[in-house]
Amino acid sequence: MVSVRRRPAFMFRITKLGLLLAVLSALTACGGSSGSSGGTGVTVLPSGVQVLAGASQQMTATAADGGTTFTWQVNGIAGGNSTLGTISTTGLYTAPNLPPAGGKVTITATEQGNSGASGSATLSLGFSNVSLSGANALSLSGRNQGAPWFAIGEFNANGSGQISGGLLDTNNGTVIQSKFPFTGSYTVNPDGTGNITLGTLNFQLVLQADGSAFLLSTTNGTILTGSTSAQDPSAGNVASFTAPLVLSAGGQSGNQGFSQLALVNTSGGGNISGYEDVSGSKPLIRIAWSGSYTFDGNDHGTLTIMDSNGNHAYSFYVVSAEDYVLLSTDPAVTASGNINSQTAVTYSNNSLTEPYVFLISGNSATQGFAQAGQFNPNGLGNLNNVTEDINIPGNLQTDLTTSGTYSFDATVNGRGTFMLNGQGASAPQNYTFYMLSPQLAEFMTAGSSFVGGGYIVMQTQGSSFSNASLSGAYGLALGAQTGSASMSASVGTLDLDGNGSLSGSMIQNLNGSVSSALSLSGSYMLSGGVRGTAMLTSSGGGSSPFAIYPVNPSVFLLIGTNSASPYFGIATNQN
Repeated sequence: MVSVRRRPAFMFRITKLGLLLAVLSALTACGGSSGSSGGTGVTVLPSGVQVLAGASQQMTATAADGGTTFTWQVNGIAGGNSTLGTISTTGLYTAPNLPPAGGKVTITATEQGNSGASGSATLSLGFSNVSLSGANALSLSGRNQGAPWFAIGEFNANGSGQISGGLLDTNNGTVIQSKFPFTGSYTVNPDGTGNITLGTLNFQLVLQADGSAFLLSTTNGTILTGSTSAQDPSAGNVASFTAPLVLSAGGQSGNQGFSQLALVNTSGGGNISGYEDVSGSKPLIRIAWSGSYTFDGNDHGTLTIMDSNGNHAYSFYVVSAEDYVLLSTDPAVTASGNINSQTAVTYSNNSLTEPYVFLISGNSATQGFAQAGQFNPNGLGNLNNVTEDINIPGNLQTDLTTSGTYSFDATVNGRGTFMLNGQGASAPQNYTFYMLSPQLAEFMTAGSSFVGGGYIVMQTQGSSFSNASLSGAYGLALGAQTGSASMSASVGTLDLDGNGSLSGSMIQNLNGSVSSALSLSGSYMLSGGVRGTAMLTSSGGGSSPFAIYPVNPSVFLLIGTNSASPYFGIATNQN
């Protein structure tokens, strides 16, 4: 399993679906084993019951020889731990705040003085209000009452359903608000779904393995998507940037898309500088810039980038010393994004020698597009065996096999470009990327009528995925932009059985009209390659085909293969 520092990230068009947040949460969401149900001479009860996060369950042990004193373990660990839950010397089990890997634990009681006498019971663990607690960062984007609306902020969840200390920065293309206070409430169901109210807006949430969440607005007239992520306990002590950093922002500038990637270096005294690429109505290619930043309290600050297009003004909230959520404070540019530390290594063509998957989405002046795939860089500048799907309404290409090239910039560390061949005249051909680590990059279209952004993520090395590779409970987020102002988004859960069948539920928001809860059924197929297919059928009567690209058994990307709308999304294990 790839080991990558988890960090949150968001973008326009489903706020990047919290893609990086979800991918890296799942990459690091490893836990203890499921334990053994073996043993003889001791009966442990109850077994097979569900215990919600933070709740307790009294376990009992009965020894065949009448013994009454036992040593208790959780997944083989005496007394358990904070990840798996703890158990007292009297058998009182207390579940962790978040379900561990696999969503189950095995409780074992061993008779003291008779180590050969033991027994086990299995408990299923579920989410609860406790699973969302403490300080959280927030990013939202979409449309509110017909106008573009982007926001970032922070809030405190008390673990019992109440939100306090909320602060929100917003940009609706006309008015900019900074540190606007709000309160709220929330309810979390055992499957990780729930409802959350942030000020006057209501959302459906789907929790992930680390307590982060996908969000979808359920207030009629709004179509907002986003993510939450736990803030580091030391976030309030962060008062300066530590370079190098990568800034990524995406959204709209008038009727045109807007994407920006920048390498950020610091020079003391709040001064910053670097290089950037911008796509949209005023494109820039690897241009030098200068600027400044300041922290102004409440885990909050502002920064300005000055380039040949003028000034790009942003506000930000601290997630950790390495991670920040970002919002444009220019009414002419409704955009949001993130700032994240870059792993300080020297990047070159031979930095890329493993398989990667990618997902990008965006729009032209009239319609949206989505693209996903897998490629194999050879360390010498070639992208071999590219498999991809491109969904542009009226120009759908599925299971496309092609090739490409890539190169790193000798001047800007971690910046590079790549080109994919044979995608058709209307599809993007050229892209710019900025590495965050050898496992991860942000990228965007370059020189195309489509303006979009996304991520490149290292795939499990030597991957060959089958149906059995994907199983368990996954959180799901999907989105599509079919026109300049036409959007659809869904969040929910999927249960994959490892044999090709799936089920689940979701809430859908179509241009501000919110559905009731819909049940899902369907199938998926992975036959030993890097790409698979899936069919999702909802109780609302619709069926949608998808291509799926696994990152690893915990995460897979989705792209719709119905030309009517360019759906894209992500599913990530909830435990």
